[in-house]
Amino acid sequence: MRWRPRRPGKSLSAGLLLGTTLALSGVALLVVGGAAAVTYVNSSFLGRNGLEETAAHVRRALRFDASGGPASVELPPPLKRIFDALRSEVFYRVLDAQGRVILSSDGGQAALASEGENFDPARSVFTLARGDTVLHVLTSQVGTMERPAFLQTARSERFNQAVFEIAGPVAQRSALTTLAIALAVFSAVVFLIMRRTFHQLRRVGQAAAVIEPHNLSHRLSVQGVPTEVAPLVQEFNVILDRLEKGFRVQQEFLATAAHELKTPITVMRAQIEVKGVADRQVLLKDLDQMARQVQQLLLLAEASEGQNYTMDEVDLAEIAQSAIEQLTRLADARAVSLHLDVPTRVLVSADEGATFMLVRNLLENAIHHAPRGTQVRVMIQPGALVVSDSGPGIDPADLPRLFERFWRGKHRRDQGAGLGLSICFEIATRHGWSISAGNSHPGATFSVTFADTRRGGCKQAVVDYLE
Repeated sequence: MRWRPRRPGKSLSAGLLLGTTLALSGVALLVVGGAAAVTYVNSSFLGRNGLEETAAHVRRALRFDASGGPASVELPPPLKRIFDALRSEVFYRVLDAQGRVILSSDGGQAALASEGENFDPARSVFTLARGDTVLHVLTSQVGTMERPAFLQTARSERFNQAVFEIAGPVAQRSALTTLAIALAVFSAVVFLIMRRTFHQLRRVGQAAAVIEPHNLSHRLSVQGVPTEVAPLVQEFNVILDRLEKGFRVQQEFLATAAHELKTPITVMRAQIEVKGVADRQVLLKDLDQMARQVQQLLLLAEASEGQNYTMDEVDLAEIAQSAIEQLTRLADARAVSLHLDVPTRVLVSADEGATFMLVRNLLENAIHHAPRGTQVRVMIQPGALVVSDSGPGIDPADLPRLFERFWRGKHRRDQGAGLGLSICFEIATRHGWSISAGNSHPGATFSVTFADTRRGGCKQAVVDYLE
């Protein structure tokens, strides 16, 4: 099957721009459509609004004499021409308190009132028939409290319909034009804002592109980055810190491992070159030591990778018993007895092979440091596994370096590479357990504390050096 490159994801800026534009367009069209629907369904709405607007113009143009009575109406020329040209369609009349006409634009001499009724100033809005149309009348009070007057403004239904038919399309075109301009301006502003924002993200991406294994000290700057993205950049820097530390540890590990393997090889070569034929037993001993170092290096590499672990519920007592059986010959050769103390059954979620290696290394370390004729104890209790011996104990100055790779104590009795306890630390760490070392009286004690005896923990292990 041929490999096909993955297509890049959709543009976030284009998606945001399209989404916001569509949302704004939908809202604007909804408002325009709702206004148009209200206007078409209830044409009197337009007429009422137009009547009130007409009355407002007349009120502003009304002038009073010194005694407070209406004297004249000084309309703007455009509005005056409308009143003069359409005297029967739109007009006004100014009345006194008794309903007598003082001023009028159509020449009328009587107050407007419904059929068969007299003038009633309290009736502000009403309609009356005139010929083949209907008049909409609005009555409002003008003047002062001492000398009240009333303004009647009238517009015919025919006039309202004509205004609607003429001005409606113009208003719709104006609204749509305004909407289009608003959308264009809005889209441009949003585009510029997002372009500026994503420019910062592209800058971060370019900075990340220069990071290589030999340049892991470089960090990404959060200056100018949007606050929503800044935590992601900060977390990326934290990951780089961990990666740099891990890479440095691996480099140091490789250098130390090469040195540890180079020494026995150099010794064996010198023996062969000086003596011609090296002592077979010495060579075998050196080869065994090298093989042990290589095996421990492989175990350490495997224990350091979390994906190598298969979690399952295991019985610590069974694992400890298997480790004791495997190390019985070594213990007998050193005249050390092994004792397993299990007051209760303890089950933990762990990788069985890795847990066996942890217990075995702790036991082997205790056997090498236990005096002849003494006992090494393994005690299993809820939440912890403890391995203790009756040896000289651990020098307090050595405690901080006890779990370092390739570190060897001054008084160690075996010829190991100094990786056994490091392997124990890696296994405990990957399980989320805590491993600690301290001195008892007599001897040394190593304790493994489990994060949870029912399921495997995922917390980082903490090494507590006990005094």
